[in-house]
Amino acid sequence: MGESFALRGRAALDEIFRLQYDQLLRFCRIRLGNVPDAEDLVQEAFLSVRRAYPDKGVEELRPLLFTALRNLTLDYLKSGYAKRARSSDAFSDLGDVLACARSPTPETQMIDIQSLAIVQDALARLEPRKRDALLLSRLERLTHKEIAVRLSVSPRTVRSDITEAIAVMAKSLASSNH
Repeated sequence: MGESFALRGRAALDEIFRLQYDQLLRFCRIRLGNVPDAEDLVQEAFLSVRRAYPDKGVEELRPLLFTALRNLTLDYLKSGYAKRARSSDAFSDLGDVLACARSPTPETQMIDIQSLAIVQDALARLEPRKRDALLLSRLERLTHKEIAVRLSVSPRTVRSDITEAIAVMAKSLASSNH
């Protein structure tokens, strides 16, 4: 990989695409839950970075690419298109069936109950500010700025607190599956 750091411009971007496409796609797919849209956003990130930074090397392009993809993903999630697509998918699967196609089975209900208990336990163990930031963000749908005002911290601190709280939740759920 040492020689790939010497690559610049299109060759550098091609090398990053070859080495990290799967990681970038996974990064985006986890956030979107939608493979086709994730693929589109990864492609868009590559194109925008290529246009904006035609002469950068691999070591400079990699963080730019992840930042571009993160920003595109956030913009997508905030867009009305993403919300409409999710809701129309849920209804289009119904067809002529009167019952909801996504009705929980007793097994999925039990898994959901267990997962909820794990999340509640993890929430209880969080530092109060991190728990409050997460709940204000996810339940009340407040912006980072609005949360920052309520908690008397900076928006950057809110973002960090939410990220750490989500990581704790994910780790708790992942460790319970083993």
